Amino acid sequence: MKPAALERTPGAALPLSPRTLAIGHDHVASLGWVGDALEEFGHHVTMIHVVPESRFDHPNVDFEFPDPSDWDAIVTTGAPWPRELIATWLPREISFLRRAHDLGIPILGICFGGQLLAEALGGSVRHLESPRIGWSGIYPSHPRIPGGPWFHWNSDQMESPPGAEILATSSSGCEAFACGTSLGLQFHPEMTTELLDDWLAAQGVDHEEPWVRRLREQTGMQDRSRLRQQAADIVRLFLDRA
Repeated sequence: MKPAALERTPGAALPLSPRTLAIGHDHVASLGWVGDALEEFGHHVTMIHVVPESRFDHPNVDFEFPDPSDWDAIVTTGAPWPRELIATWLPREISFLRRAHDLGIPILGICFGGQLLAEALGGSVRHLESPRIGWSGIYPSHPRIPGGPWFHWNSDQMESPPGAEILATSSSGCEAFACGTSLGLQFHPEMTTELLDDWLAAQGVDHEEPWVRRLREQTGMQDRSRLRQQAADIVRLFLDRA
């Protein structure tokens, strides 16, 4: 659903593009394919970063989130730290998301962002026995959610809020839920090879580690046109609900 062509009478102001706030939790956060789709659908995206590069190893920064009423939509992304290291700003973001949802502002939560969204709406998070890293399929229960494979990198698993519509699951639990105009995902529709390398570099991971080589090879083998289309399908579903 691309935006219709704009028509206006002489002297009339053009309508403003919808303003989307993207919350990047570390300095290498990016919306990847999701950002491309949002821009194709006419959104102007502004990304803020919670933790600067200089504080990556000490991420419990004193960050104040903006007024959600200034935005037409919000996307909140993943994060690489255990929760005990971000105890100052984590509850602030949950409160921010709860207020945005109550104001009717559409929210797309991705991985950690999806977990925070679930908590903001009355759901919860549980710790996995072992981290899930790599590409795998999911089981959609909604016809507009592609089955993947999707990229996962998570040690915690979101539990959907009461009354939410479950859109997809996996052996680990809920993969996607909808609650009003908000959409929470456990997987990463934004993932690109460039973004993965940025993540690995930020965490100081040795590219010669066998699991890293396998992960980069697996990511490089993904069909880019499929990834772009899958992300566009997710963004279209999100915007249509809004």
